Amino acid sequence: MKKPLWWIKMTNFEYWSFWFFYLPTVPYGLYLALRSGSLAYFTSVNPAVPLSGLQGQPKQDILKLLDEKYLPKSLYFKHNSDFEFVKFQIEKKQIKFPFIIKPEVGERGKGVEKMDSFKELQDYLNEYTKENKSDFIIQEFLKEPIELGVLYYRLPNNLKSKVSGEEEKIRLKKFRNSAITSIVQKEFLTVIGDGKKTLSELIGDSDRARFQKKRLQKEFAQEWNVTIPINKKIILEHIGNHCRGTKFVDANYLVTEKNIAAFDEIMKSLENYYYGRFDIKVSSMEDFKEGKGIKIMEVNGVASEPAHIYDPKTPILKAYRDILWHMKIIQVISFQNKKDGTAFASFSQIWKIVSDEFKKTFF
Repeated sequence: MKKPLWWIKMTNFEYWSFWFFYLPTVPYGLYLALRSGSLAYFTSVNPAVPLSGLQGQPKQDILKLLDEKYLPKSLYFKHNSDFEFVKFQIEKKQIKFPFIIKPEVGERGKGVEKMDSFKELQDYLNEYTKENKSDFIIQEFLKEPIELGVLYYRLPNNLKSKVSGEEEKIRLKKFRNSAITSIVQKEFLTVIGDGKKTLSELIGDSDRARFQKKRLQKEFAQEWNVTIPINKKIILEHIGNHCRGTKFVDANYLVTEKNIAAFDEIMKSLENYYYGRFDIKVSSMEDFKEGKGIKIMEVNGVASEPAHIYDPKTPILKAYRDILWHMKIIQVISFQNKKDGTAFASFSQIWKIVSDEFKKTFF
């Protein structure tokens, strides 16, 4: 007997709403705010971008600072760009199908789609320009088979030598100068045929796919009632976002001194950027362990979560412990940047963001 979706959501915290899941962390957040002297203590962790990338961080502002060898081919367009102009630029840049299109400013995979033809692109743009005022990016679809989310931090220059007092030095001793603190491997929503069941039935057998059934039925309308051959693998979603059915798997075992050094090198061009998650693709796990073949699709700021916690096998207490640890390292970096001249955001700025997000979620 299949479990009701409401029961799955209630008993698996990976499906809980952001507001409910993070509620137990509020007291610790208030403690860190008290120590820092501001509820917005986290907003100076990345002085390079407004509000440290809390919300509305333009993707290209960071990507354009990185060495091109780490990046897919990309094009940037104004939100009202004409289809023929977009098509011309794609052909000029020699970006082949399939490619990815996404809003310049966006969250949790909203508006991100894989394009397989100019007809799909034209249909997408017709809808996009009606509903959005955000500019958009077209990005080469990377063929590397493994997608990871890598959370990295580095302490501001010479932070440990700047602090005074034995207690403060002891407190900082437990933090490395730079580290990879979370790696999540993204397993795309997939079904495998058995030669008997239709695509609809295979989706019905997958709890994760059942959450996406309405959308998938529209996207796979022609194949919906087709029997899938034995061992045929169908990737239902190519976008690696949890809210679109991707399974997050704890891959912290992949952290090595070599890939930490690789991210140290990548970060050299990102001045005043100290904490964030890199969405990357790699050819193999061994390459990644060696710090080789890293391709960066996106960089996120202070709102980045240690996404390995959403592995279904992660105990909830461990998830909260890891979140609190990351809140602490954000406070350490941000408070030092404040001492060095980067002001915290105002309470009114933070309140507006929080209240707007609350309204979008519940009203």
